[in-house]
This record gives sequence, structure tokens and C-alpha cells, in this order.
Amino acid sequence: MLTFRKLSFLFLLAILTTSGFSQSKLAVAPVPSDPFELVTGATHVPSTPQERTEILELLEHARQNGDLQAAGSAPFSIKVSFNAAGNVHLTGAGNMEETWFGPYSFRWSASLGNFSMTRIAARGRLFDDRPVESIPMRVHMLRGAIFWPINFDQAHALIRTATANWKGKDLTCILTSGGMSDPTATPGRRWVEREFCVETRTGLLQILSDAPGIYTLYDYDDALKFHGRVLPRQVSIVEGSKTVLTARLESITDAIGFADSFVPSEDMKNTRPGPLLGGAIRFPHVIRVAPGAAIVQPVMVHAIVDHNGKVKEAEVLDDSGAALNQSALDLVKNGTYRVQNPKEVNRQREAFINVQFISE
Repeated sequence: MLTFRKLSFLFLLAILTTSGFSQSKLAVAPVPSDPFELVTGATHVPSTPQERTEILELLEHARQNGDLQAAGSAPFSIKVSFNAAGNVHLTGAGNMEETWFGPYSFRWSASLGNFSMTRIAARGRLFDDRPVESIPMRVHMLRGAIFWPINFDQAHALIRTATANWKGKDLTCILTSGGMSDPTATPGRRWVEREFCVETRTGLLQILSDAPGIYTLYDYDDALKFHGRVLPRQVSIVEGSKTVLTARLESITDAIGFADSFVPSEDMKNTRPGPLLGGAIRFPHVIRVAPGAAIVQPVMVHAIVDHNGKVKEAEVLDDSGAALNQSALDLVKNGTYRVQNPKEVNRQREAFINVQFISE
């Protein structure tokens, strides 16, 4: 018997497969140029176990360095100040703090504009200090950039690499996509690829790009040191050449003497917890348009999707003002994307939706 989860998976697989075969027959518009897009020329496909191992070890070093919440890691207390901008619901100055002992024992709080919340995990339950329907896009992005920037299925991913130089540093840029992607060393980046640019010498993540048009920059000047980890002091996120989020890691210390902060109040015990934050996902949304030049014109839309598949916030990553941008944004805002089972967990996901306008 097919469950909801299996049906959802088959639905997405059908879209991915159909769009993949369609695009193999059609020209695809190139990824827009951007000063932070470092992969513009030759690429290489690691084809031997040794080559893949070397690349994956470099990426794993970067992941482990930034994964403060890895099992067995030292408990920490971190403070972050940030400023949010762009065409989203809430912008301006904000703050975030987190004290972490483990996945079932933590406390974090965030404030931005008229939004504020505190969440505690204790006694195997979550407690919020107030009802929260949705967590602002920029807060979601901030937590993803700091706590889980590198997360993908390494085992069967197609990997392509390129070398680059960034601020005088030699980088290895690692492009990852699904196992059904074209395994050839075509030049430049593809729309379906995530990009991780890691300093080859230190193994520190320098630029993360979940999709063409959005770039997270990690600045290690005056870096924070914590139990063998080297953490960026500044984190910036740029969309369409405009900075939409700047964050400063003010401090990180050992989590000592925080026991009292993990006791939920009576009001928290009577408040239904808001959405959990899930990792970023990406999928296509194919639109057939009137016959014309045989070309696929992608528009990347960045969205927050709730557990019912409803889009809470959305923005276009390309600021070129192209005629299709508003159409793509309207389609996504009015769409429903069943990417999870609403009966299981109230989870909010950050999504990169590749709206593909296809004429043939």
C-alpha cells in the first residue's frame, strides 16, 4: 500500500524525471552572472574512488568544523546579532541566542521587528513562550547558515569540481546534484547544483550557494575558536547582488550554569509549539508556455513552505527585472507543494523552487 510519503516521493521523482528528459532536448538558459559565482569555466568530474574520497574528505572537514550540534560536541552558548533586508515580511535589526546541550536539551530565542520567541527543549518536549504560526524567513536562513550549512546525500550525488581564487585564497568549489544528473565536465554551474567553495589549505567553508543567485559568505577575520573549531565572525547572505542578511557571531562559550533557563514556565506548558525548522529542499515547477524558441528559462524562487505545503513567504533570487520573474513569484505564492506529510510534524522548510518556463 502506498503511503502519503511514498506518493509524495513518486510525485517529485516524476517531475524531476520529466523535467530532466525535457531539458535534454531543449537548450537551457545559462545561470545568471554574479560576482560571487566562482564556477564559470572548466569543471572536473571525479571519476575514481580516490578522487571522490579526497573531495568528500575536504567537504566533510568543512561540515564537521561548522556542525556545532554534532552528537558528542561540547555544549555551547552562542550570541548573534544580525540585520535583515529585502522584500520579505520582516526586516531590520535582530538578535539570536542559543544554549545547546543536545537535540532534546536546548534553549534558543530570536527577535526581529515585531517577532520574538523563546523555545526550550526539555523532558522530551518542546515549549514555546508564545503561539507562533511561522518563523520569519531571515531567521530561518540565519539558523541554516550558522548551524547546518552543509547537508546533502554524499553517497550517490554527482560531484563536479572547479578551482577558484577568492580574496587571495585558493578554493576548491564542489558542485553537487542528484545521481541522475549529466556526468560530464561541462563548463560553468548548472541550475540544479548546490555549490560549496572551500579553502583548499584550511578546509574552511568560504561560500555556500544553495541555488544560483543566493550566496552565503563566511568571513574568518577575527574568527571565534571553540573546542578545535574555527567559526566565522561575520556571515553575509547575498541575493541577486544585494545583501539581504548580515550577521555577527558576538560570542561562543561553554554552556555552564544554564540549568535554570531550561525550565519551562506554566504559560509555556500551555502553549502549543510552533513549527520546527527543516533543512533546505529544492525541486522544479515546470510551466508550459506558448510555442516559441525551444528553450528552458528557469527562474529561481526562494520560499518558506509550511507542513501543509502552503507558501508563507517567497522572493525571486534574480533581481534583473526579467518579465518572467513576477510570473514565477506569483505562481509559487499561490502554489501548494506537498513535500512532507502534514500529519507527522509541524515542520517549516526553506525551499528553492526552480520554476521552468518551457516553450517548444
